[in-house]
Amino acid sequence: MENRDCPLCVDLDGTLVRTDTLVETALLLVKKNPFNILFLFLWLLQGKAQLKHKIAEKVQLNASLLPYNEEVLGLIEEEKKKGREIWLCTAANKKIANAVANHVGLFDKVLSSDNSVNLSSGKKAQKLATEIGEKKFDYIGNSNDDLKVWDKARNALIVDLPGKLVKKVSAPVVVKIDSPKATPKVWLKQLRIHQWAKNMLIFVPFIAAHQFTDFISLNKSILAFFAFSLCASSVYILNDLLDLEADRKHVKKKFRPLASGKISLISGAIMTVVLLLASALLCLFLPVEFTATLAIYYILTLLYSFWLKRKMVFDVATLSLLYSIRILAGGAATNIILSNWLISFSMFIFFSLAIIKRVVELRCAEEDNVKLAGRGYTPMDLPILVAAGVSSGYISILVFTLYIESVRLIADKDNYEFLYFISPLLFIWLTRIWLLTWRDEMHDDPVAFALKDNASRMIGALILVIFVISSGILQ
Repeated sequence: MENRDCPLCVDLDGTLVRTDTLVETALLLVKKNPFNILFLFLWLLQGKAQLKHKIAEKVQLNASLLPYNEEVLGLIEEEKKKGREIWLCTAANKKIANAVANHVGLFDKVLSSDNSVNLSSGKKAQKLATEIGEKKFDYIGNSNDDLKVWDKARNALIVDLPGKLVKKVSAPVVVKIDSPKATPKVWLKQLRIHQWAKNMLIFVPFIAAHQFTDFISLNKSILAFFAFSLCASSVYILNDLLDLEADRKHVKKKFRPLASGKISLISGAIMTVVLLLASALLCLFLPVEFTATLAIYYILTLLYSFWLKRKMVFDVATLSLLYSIRILAGGAATNIILSNWLISFSMFIFFSLAIIKRVVELRCAEEDNVKLAGRGYTPMDLPILVAAGVSSGYISILVFTLYIESVRLIADKDNYEFLYFISPLLFIWLTRIWLLTWRDEMHDDPVAFALKDNASRMIGALILVIFVISSGILQ
């Protein structure tokens, strides 16, 4: 039998696409309303076919944005050119299967699940044997569920199949496609380790109080830093899980591990829970006030992920508050009382930095004059945002200058006047990053940019030296 007389049957999830469409659609449903998670459990009790059917009725999956396996796509394109029939055979609901088939444009027939039949494993094998004939089709798949299908197939084409399962494939393996595994480097990128730099704000109360020789407070600050960082990474992963489509529309975010399929959605969900539990474990060694502050941070980030990030102005206000909460957490961990001036300063400066992120995104979308995906802004809003961001940054400098007097009262040092040199340094730094933002030379995250920018690092070092001098530690 020639190949052209033997249809090539292609699995969808994990084979044609580097994702699980059931998990993706479930996440879309939960993103619409977190309480929908209750319906997921109720529908699952009615069977997996009903679960898929109900979810597909409620949400629309954009097939054009899915992370397709280019090697698999190339293979079926070559077979199609040879005159071979290509079938899409998937356990996904027919609504999703048809959307993928219409987008790809290579399939002659689609077999999928409906509201009564979950076309997986043995049921898929029997369906293909009935429709085509046993040993009269080749099948390309990726999982344990496909073993029974290969029992009925003439040849097996396998994609990212674990070694222990390869030995169980009964049909001759004619093609083996292996994608790069999720390396530690990929996981570190997903955890956003570079974003942990933001959590250095936890040390601000320790530094501002000039307690450089208090090693108990230092140890608590370090412990709080890691507890906060693990929690933040958990939130980053959750946010990426809920924002898959918006990330895939973004010129840079589409390469994120979850959006691109380098890390499976299930693995991402598991890691979210593991990181949160690790953070909670560290909280056991810190004051309850810190744990409460971290809980507020987590709840606020959930509100941001599900709702606030799509509300203009509220989104940047929430981001600035999340930055300030890090400072409050540092004070709670060390029992250092924070000045109202310090909190006010942090709110204004972080509001300015949060607006920079939106301005950068809007500058990229300016030519198309369309709303940002998952946001509430259009390029027409740029002048107002820039005015608000720049003015907020300069107000923060004014607040800091007024704050210096309160520092003198708390620290009780004679050389607190050195702190006044920080104001012009802040002015230089803020003006510079706003100019770079307007020139399209700014990274979408100003904090990450500052860590790589030599001028920013030099200014940061000078500010730290001034703090040390003002504390009298060098006397």
